[in-house]
Amino acid sequence: MISSTDTPLPLSSAEQLRYARHLSLPEIGLGGQQKLWQASVLVIGAGGLGAPALLYLAAAGVGHLGIIDPDRVELSNLQRQILYATATCGGAKVEAARDRLHALNPHLQIDIYPEAFTLANADRLIAAYDVIIEGSDQFATKYLVNDACVLAGKPYIGASIHAFSGMLAVYAAPEGPCYRCLFPEIPAPETVPSCAQAGVLGTVPGLFGVLQAHEALKLILGIGEPLIGALLKIDLLTMRFQRLRLPRDPGCPLCGESPTIRTLAEAPCVCATPANRPDDALPWLSVEASQQRPALRWVDVRTSAEFAAGHVPGAIHAPLDQIEDWAAHLGPHDDLLLYCQQGGRTVQAYQRLQGELQGRVSLLQGGYEAWLKDTGAQTSAT
Repeated sequence: MISSTDTPLPLSSAEQLRYARHLSLPEIGLGGQQKLWQASVLVIGAGGLGAPALLYLAAAGVGHLGIIDPDRVELSNLQRQILYATATCGGAKVEAARDRLHALNPHLQIDIYPEAFTLANADRLIAAYDVIIEGSDQFATKYLVNDACVLAGKPYIGASIHAFSGMLAVYAAPEGPCYRCLFPEIPAPETVPSCAQAGVLGTVPGLFGVLQAHEALKLILGIGEPLIGALLKIDLLTMRFQRLRLPRDPGCPLCGESPTIRTLAEAPCVCATPANRPDDALPWLSVEASQQRPALRWVDVRTSAEFAAGHVPGAIHAPLDQIEDWAAHLGPHDDLLLYCQQGGRTVQAYQRLQGELQGRVSLLQGGYEAWLKDTGAQTSAT
């Protein structure tokens, strides 16, 4: 599917050893290895999906890789993002990823972009690569990747995971569907729990990231049956695999018979902001600032399982789905500090309480994970 030179170039002795298991496959051989070397893949998001995908793409000898991710490595990443080491915590993900991949295969060209994938850079980045792997955990980014790839005529492999299950497909390929054929409109953020909220077993994104790399290699090599027009769903608790038909929607506004979206500027406005961040105007308190207000009542809005696994000492447990009933029994002078795992659910809790308790509710910036980091820093200092 990806164009390459007609005459394979000879491999060095070291390359013949490195790729010996590829060269012995008649579906790959010398010509296929040359296709891999000449191909380029952009991985959007170097997290739970992107980390294993990058490792296998680099190991396979895909000659040109691009990695875009604005985040830094955090300790909570390491349970599933196997590209990183404990020593890289605090550093830029793309830099740690590049160093690890070069240690695995030093001959690759690896471009890094320590930034978010946005409307401003989407066209330029998509145009520079043959195949795209979408590993974002933000729905706005997923739609932006889809729209940019369809308009550029570039196939991409998209995956979504949740707890113990996930789904995978190749989108925007010739004659194939796009993501909007499956999900025409972006869901409301509060209806889709994040991995921090719902949790995820580390092997789940690991498997789906490997499958994304596998589908990318098939596209580059032009072998097998890529997941074009098909959706693979896997429940890893029961080991149930489903391959479902995913036809192109003739009424799709992007890839249908009469498209109404012809440029990214015409796409729905959600594409302009790839991440829905908590409102900066809300009454956030840092961990340090909260410690200067000892009268605050700390309120944990996470689930019972999260609260049982660990919480701020003395905190009251008021799960998000019960927060309004709990608040109805509060005293008239209680000042509250709400927290969840990272901050997202805290915004929802604040919005539910805003009417009756406005002016008496603060939100912990960064949530329980920020408190854990601050506690760990203080312990280390002593």
